[in-house]
Amino acid sequence: MRELIASFPQQLTAAAQSMASQPLPTEVPNHDRILVLGMGGSGIGGRFLGGLLGDTCTVPIASGHDYRIPAWVGPTTMVLACSYSGNTEETLAALDAAVAKGAQVRALTSGGKLKALADAHGWPVLTVPGGHPPRSQFGWAVTGLLHHFAALGHRPADAPDVLADTEAAAALLVAQSDAILDQAGQWADLLSSRSPMLYGDAAIEPVLIRWRQQLNENAKRLCNHHVFPEMNHNELVGWESGDASIAALFLHTEEDHARTAERMRLCKAIFTDAGAAVSEVSAIGTTRLQRWMHLVHLGDWLSLLMAERAGVDPVDIRHIDYLKGELAKMA
Repeated sequence: MRELIASFPQQLTAAAQSMASQPLPTEVPNHDRILVLGMGGSGIGGRFLGGLLGDTCTVPIASGHDYRIPAWVGPTTMVLACSYSGNTEETLAALDAAVAKGAQVRALTSGGKLKALADAHGWPVLTVPGGHPPRSQFGWAVTGLLHHFAALGHRPADAPDVLADTEAAAALLVAQSDAILDQAGQWADLLSSRSPMLYGDAAIEPVLIRWRQQLNENAKRLCNHHVFPEMNHNELVGWESGDASIAALFLHTEEDHARTAERMRLCKAIFTDAGAAVSEVSAIGTTRLQRWMHLVHLGDWLSLLMAERAGVDPVDIRHIDYLKGELAKMA
């Protein structure tokens, strides 16, 4: 896992170059909404695209993380099925339901049943290298989805050449590698005896979810995330029970809403008064994708350092393997 995280910038570059060599249909199909199907490390890409393109995409973007699909799926819905292995049970079930309702389909996978279905139906499909933990292939997932979305006519306003921006993000991470590792080390120390609470502007919730998932899977740690301003209407009251066992980590970008920034400033004082450790970091980058990738890489390193210091295997997912094994017996 250390090698996979350290090579994340190179993964982004390789993904951009690979996508450039995988042509997609040039004719933009008629579609009035997009549903991205995926679970876990494959599903986080859909959340990211919803956030990266939320203020520029002219159709709604939804993420599906279940066996079921929304009732609004139909012939003018574009369904992007994402499964790293190509065999994710929930994603394939949801895809079957979408096909039954006449949805248009595109895919992103390394192989398996999803690749076979795409080939059989003639769906546009982007392939990625297989053989690694899905969560470690995040760069491939997001870059592939950006390529799919660009072919559908949806690009970020601040970087319409999505593959060039991906390579620029990789260069940024290389330039910031020492600073990222240093920050991750400081926060790993902070969390050695504290429970992490992750916070940020609502716009970056996909990044917070990625952090939570990485802390769960790599560091084997439970944690919570919430976003501003929504947390001011519920979770803030729960801080009546906050204490020194908690560390509140704030992730910022230059796009934080001005009023939200004030809310966060005021809440940091509340959390500190409750006895919690409070720390923050601001993303670096000239585009939204670059800033988000900067934060992702920081979170990945944090999860890895916490795993190493706790003496746990960041690759091991025995509880997930057990669950899948038991479910397979019931099939």
